[in-house]
Amino acid sequence: MSLSVAIVAMDEEANIGRTLASVRWADEIVLVDSGSKDRTREIAHEHGARVVEEP
Repeated sequence: MSLSVAIVAMDEEANIGRTLASVRWADEIVLVDSGSKDRTREIAHEHGARVVEEP
């Protein structure tokens, strides 16, 4: 059995690294980005998350 975690975020550059680190045990991490203008998506990629943009 595998487990996926989905996180919805927008402009969470200051927090997303800690959030993603707290769920690194998951088999898959999906960040649903709601139009961030900061580095949220880039940081998510650095943590191995799959990023989906949903405006």
